[in-house]
Amino acid sequence: MDFTRVYRNQSFYLGYDHTVIDCTDIPGSDCYCDQDAAKTIQARIAAHPLRAVHFLDTGNHHYMTKFWTDRINTDFVLVVADHHHDMQSPMFENFLSCGGWVRTVLETNPYLKQVLFIGVSEDYAMVGNDARTFLYPAMPSPSLPVYISIDKDVLHPGVVTTNWDQGSMSFRQLQSIIKEVMLRYRVLGVDICGECTFCIDNRSDLINGRLLSCITAGYQAT
Repeated sequence: MDFTRVYRNQSFYLGYDHTVIDCTDIPGSDCYCDQDAAKTIQARIAAHPLRAVHFLDTGNHHYMTKFWTDRINTDFVLVVADHHHDMQSPMFENFLSCGGWVRTVLETNPYLKQVLFIGVSEDYAMVGNDARTFLYPAMPSPSLPVYISIDKDVLHPGVVTTNWDQGSMSFRQLQSIIKEVMLRYRVLGVDICGECTFCIDNRSDLINGRLLSCITAGYQAT
C-alpha cells in the first residue's frame, strides 16, 4: 500500500512475488480516512488476496486493517502488536482514524469475536473493560483463526524509527511472539505498518525483510 512513496526507497520485497497498490492520489487518507477515500481504497484492494503480507505504509494508515478484515466472512480473532491500543473514541463522525480503528472494527464487524493486544503501553489505558480483549501473554482459545496486524512502533527506537512514540520490545521478542501465534492459530492474513517518511537509515527496510521472512516461513508451515 503506497501512500507516501516510502517503500520506493526499500528493497525488502523485491525477491518476493509482490504488488504495489498506488494510493498516493487518494485525498482524505492520512490519519483520518473519509468515506470517499474508504470507497476508493476498498475498490483498489478488492482483487488482491487476504492471505498475504500487506504492508500499509506509516502508522497513519493502520486503519487499513479494517478494510482487509472486512473481507473475512468467518469468526476470527484480531491480533494487534502495537505500542497503542487504537481504541480511542472517534473525534469526528463518519471518519475512520488510525487511533480508533480497533474500536471501530469491534463495533462494526460481526465476525470479530476477540482482540489480542501485544506490547500495548501501560501509559495508554483502555477505557472500560471489554471481555473480548486480551493482553498478551493471556491468549484466546485457539479454536478461531486470527488476523495479525503489526505496527512497528511496538519496537524500541534503538531497533527501528517510526513516526509515532514507541515501545520497548526487541525484534527478537516480537519475532518470538509472532512465531508463537502462527504456530497456535490458523492465520487468515497479516499486515505491517510503522514506516518513517523522514528517516535516512535503512533499519526499517531491514526489519521489514526480517518480518516478511518470519511470516512467510510461518505461512509455509501451516
